[in-house]
Amino acid sequence: MRRAFWVRAVAIVAFAGWLWLAWPAALGGQTTYLSTFGDSMEPQFRAGDLGILRPAERYDVGDVVAYRSDLLQTMVLHRIVSIEDGHYTFQGDNNPWLDPEQPTRDQLIGELAVQIPQGGLWLERLTSPPVLGVIAFALVAGGGTAATTRKLRKKRRSTVSRHISDRPAMRLSAGGLSAGILTPSLRIPAAVLGLLGIVGTALGAAAWAGPLDAPSSAEVKSGTSMKFSYTADVGRTAAYDGTTATSPDPIFRKLANRVDVTFTYEGDPGTVAVAAELTSPSGWHSTVPLAGPESFTGNGYEGTVTLDLNALEDKAEAAAAVTGVSAAPVSIALMPQVTTESGAEFMPKLPLNLTPLQLSLTGGEQALTVTDSATSQQTILAPRTIGLNGWNITAATARAVSAVLLLAVIVAGTVLLVRARRAAPLDEATGIRRRYSSLLVRVHPMTAPQGRPVIDVTSFATLAKLAERYGLLVLHWNRSGVETFIVQDESATYRYRAAGGRAAGAESDQAKDENFFMDADSPERNA
Repeated sequence: MRRAFWVRAVAIVAFAGWLWLAWPAALGGQTTYLSTFGDSMEPQFRAGDLGILRPAERYDVGDVVAYRSDLLQTMVLHRIVSIEDGHYTFQGDNNPWLDPEQPTRDQLIGELAVQIPQGGLWLERLTSPPVLGVIAFALVAGGGTAATTRKLRKKRRSTVSRHISDRPAMRLSAGGLSAGILTPSLRIPAAVLGLLGIVGTALGAAAWAGPLDAPSSAEVKSGTSMKFSYTADVGRTAAYDGTTATSPDPIFRKLANRVDVTFTYEGDPGTVAVAAELTSPSGWHSTVPLAGPESFTGNGYEGTVTLDLNALEDKAEAAAAVTGVSAAPVSIALMPQVTTESGAEFMPKLPLNLTPLQLSLTGGEQALTVTDSATSQQTILAPRTIGLNGWNITAATARAVSAVLLLAVIVAGTVLLVRARRAAPLDEATGIRRRYSSLLVRVHPMTAPQGRPVIDVTSFATLAKLAERYGLLVLHWNRSGVETFIVQDESATYRYRAAGGRAAGAESDQAKDENFFMDADSPERNA
């Protein structure tokens, strides 16, 4: 008894722990289920894999973490490549570029805890309408399975004796199960499980009523950016630590007059052309082409142009000689102009200031990165949501929640059914039939043979010992609510009677039952 108690206790604790770990974040838990798509995380992740995420106290570089993307209006699962000032930079393992967004900690959903290859596809199958229907049917009809099995077993034993009764065995339906064997202490948990089963089925049906994603109008940022850098060969002098001057340091013209400017573009494919716009304080300005239009594919492009500072200064001085107004200092705006395949234009500027002594960066180091902050209304595929009274979850989360709920209901319902069958109050006859089923053979009511004494025993255990001692079976029948069990040896008949669901008026019929298996000329003896 004590061992069974501890086994049940450990099972309950294990089930509660599993339920706590698996409870979805959408219902107040801390576990998020994410089905992946695309190839940005190959080869570790492939489309259809299932990622199980849990919040972490700390996120480090190299961790695979999911975050909420305002740009894509969905969850993104990528790897952290850098952390700076509370902002996390992500990159897909299969992407050559960094994610345009740098989310903060409150936008992080959780770190990858478990990866299940193709688990997302299996989750969709498990929460599909046919499977949900099978689960719902199992919840309703599963209770009668044990009773049906017992009925078939009794039927197989029905050919043992010519006195076999053709009376149908007692049937136990699902409704009779809930009303008959559930004790008051188990009816509330059974009602809760039934409610959870209904909620899980309804949630799964709503989740499968449409696709995972639905068209949505959203304000989408372009995410286009351009990064600049420049270098110049200055030789080995006391002005610089090395032989190359790099941005954002000034370039002293006494040491170098040719500067290489590199620009790195991230955005939609298209064509790029580079020019330099010269401007003087007098209002004079001129545009100098540096590189002709060049087409590129993919979501990135890197190019380099060379600024001849002497040539640019000569052009400004020639204009000053005509106007009579000094051209110094000359402002230079390096402008790569990108025209995407859709016709959108992106023309960032690198501001430089040219004097007879040096070339310097205007605006500080932040001027080396230019991001297009423009937004546009676009129709995108966003996760479809299911809501009621202001409470919304995505269809993917609803499918996962319904699967967890129905699985929990099936497991808990099975435990409850076993517990209810053990706890159900039994009359004496029912208890005998369950415990000694291997010894019993059900027959029609019999009359006692002439000249054979009938001995009443005081307990069925005694009758069972007699049957086992002589290798006999126990014959039994029910008449007028009284269950009679007999064992016959060569010289005597041993009998035990137990009440089995005696109805009103059974006592008045007991006298009639005495005529069965009693010889009027042979007095009964008690043993």
